[in-house]
Amino acid sequence: LTPYLDNTDDQQITDFSLTGNTLTLTLENGGTQDVDLSGYVSTDDQNLTLSGNTLGIEDGNTVDLAPYLDNTDDQNLTGATLTGTTLQIDIENGSSANVDLSSLVGTDDQGLSLSGNTLTLEDGGTVDLTPYLDNTDDQQITDFSLTGNTLTLTLENGGTQDVDLSGYVSTDD
Repeated sequence: LTPYLDNTDDQQITDFSLTGNTLTLTLENGGTQDVDLSGYVSTDDQNLTLSGNTLGIEDGNTVDLAPYLDNTDDQNLTGATLTGTTLQIDIENGSSANVDLSSLVGTDDQGLSLSGNTLTLEDGGTVDLTPYLDNTDDQQITDFSLTGNTLTLTLENGGTQDVDLSGYVSTDD
């Protein structure tokens, strides 16, 4: 039967794709086959519900979750102490826990400088403060007087301030 064996078909797959629910397989020298997979697509759209301690599935059964709840731990936090970079948490009827906060301590000792209207951070970053300047108050002083031990200062568009200077007056004759 050897002459009847044809082992020379070494075609390669040129297309193996899924479009929608159709799988397409194509060989290099011809032959394409489509496979409809829509019968394998699930239409099970059940929802889960939780009512109290009962978990349920639509069109199915329920499970009581009460045995998994442990609401017997009524401990309270009784104290918290920070010593250096160690935070100690004290729990009622329990042992204390320490938290090492040293990794949160920064070594960033940058300085700030102000030149004109620009605020600069030592190792980078600047802020232009010009939009925050309000130089529109150009009022003039309309009264600057001293009556007895009271200094009065009044601005043109309102605002008067009296300053009692009697505490600064010398009684030494």
